[in-house]
Amino acid sequence: MKKFILYFFIFSLSLFAKDKNEFNKINTFKAVITETSHLNNRTKTKEYEILADLPDKLIKKMISPSINKGEIYLYNGSNKTIYYPLLEQTIDQKINEDENYTLKFIRDLKSYEGDVDFKVIKSNNQIQKIIYNDGITIEFESFSKINEINFPTHVRILDRNIEISELIIKDIKINIPISKKDFSLDEIIKN
Repeated sequence: MKKFILYFFIFSLSLFAKDKNEFNKINTFKAVITETSHLNNRTKTKEYEILADLPDKLIKKMISPSINKGEIYLYNGSNKTIYYPLLEQTIDQKINEDENYTLKFIRDLKSYEGDVDFKVIKSNNQIQKIIYNDGITIEFESFSKINEINFPTHVRILDRNIEISELIIKDIKINIPISKKDFSLDEIIKN
């Protein structure tokens, strides 16, 4: 599911650009996401901030729940570093297949031209939903226009018509200045 949320987030940037090549103009972005997941009759809500330096750097900082607050997930190429503040521990790993797929997709979007495994449903020239061949559907409830891009702000993710997740996306910033220290765990942990 984590793979799918990141996959959706990056994918949405390309779909909502005002023209096909608009995604190539996005180099960096930042947003806060409140994700409510529905799995096994349980509802979990978490909030995190995402900062991306396309095509292959992404950092996710957990805001809530309190047990996860301060956890940092840094994706850089084929490597992932996780920082657990409660343990004051950092773990380096190779990115697993799902996460690697996410980063591969980010790179592919920068030069998107290939076949796709989904269909897009539009109404009044506005994307309403994306239906994937594997049964996942993304429904777009609302948008905000940011730098001439209609960026989704409320999204529902369904698996065969059962809602599995809802995303509220806010504080969206596109093409913001980013430095190397924004992706340095040592710098982030110090602050």
